Amino acid sequence: MITQRLRQHLQSGLIEHIRRHPSWYPISPNLLTFGALLLAVPACWSISEQRYLLAVLFILLSGAVDLVDGCVARGLDKTSKFGSYWDAMIDRYVDCLLYLGFVLDGHELAGFLATTGTVLTSYAKPRTAMVVAIYAQDWPTIGERAERFVLLLAGLLLATWVPTISGWSTISLMLWVTALMTHIGAVQRVLMTRRLVQQQEADRR
Repeated sequence: MITQRLRQHLQSGLIEHIRRHPSWYPISPNLLTFGALLLAVPACWSISEQRYLLAVLFILLSGAVDLVDGCVARGLDKTSKFGSYWDAMIDRYVDCLLYLGFVLDGHELAGFLATTGTVLTSYAKPRTAMVVAIYAQDWPTIGERAERFVLLLAGLLLATWVPTISGWSTISLMLWVTALMTHIGAVQRVLMTRRLVQQQEADRR
């Protein structure tokens, strides 16, 4: 995915910068990760109040923290299994908080489906690891976090100037697209898991 390659490019440059200037980053990577959640709280409130440009600002700040925390951990050689787990958990809380804002704004069903699709897509891979050995690489399915992030920002920015499209709420359309692609992504991961399990069972015969 383009967004994934862009993220990897930004991370590699930032990690190199951190290794050259470690004293510029005195904060713990795990504490920095928690900052992404703190920034998601005003983003949620801004969405619920239809202050979409303000929401975009806080979402971008939260996303920047999410980009930087792992780079700080790798650049300072402070990576850990708990840090990876903590980062994933905070990401899920941030996702849920952002979509909660839309639920509070009156988009109950679309917001609920977008939230469940997001959580299920994220949950599918670690649950697979409980039944079959898998590698640590990402799975190329639609509805990944970077794509959801871009769609969310695009929807909020468009809704600021174009609140409706062909009689449909712009925000509602964005949420329904999010719900559709995340649930498709979850199904894709279920099918991938089924194939991996079948392959493992065939290898044992």
